[in-house]
Amino acid sequence: MTEKHLKEQVNETEIAKLRLLLMVLTVIQLTCVILSYSISELFTKLMLNFHLDWILVALNYIVAGIFLWYNWKKLPITKKKKIDSTWMILLLGIIGMWFWIPNKAEIKKMNE
Repeated sequence: MTEKHLKEQVNETEIAKLRLLLMVLTVIQLTCVILSYSISELFTKLMLNFHLDWILVALNYIVAGIFLWYNWKKLPITKKKKIDSTWMILLLGIIGMWFWIPNKAEIKKMNE
């Protein structure tokens, strides 16, 4: 087999699932920000009674971990690009994950 056949193909449905997961995380984060500014008493109770801040941090780390795992194990890109993507995801958080998500043209290019 040639090297091209050994290279793993990027699955578009997996990317779509990652995009959906990122959308859910973004909606949760935006809801918390809006809640903190509009109904601050409720937000304070959620923070104190249910430790909402710890839940949000754990959720962010879980999603970032999934993205990093996918970046390192599933994408057929160079090691330098994987390292750059890792730094972008870790340092920019949700925004970095949105920048990282490959679009259809990038997926097609990776699969060639």
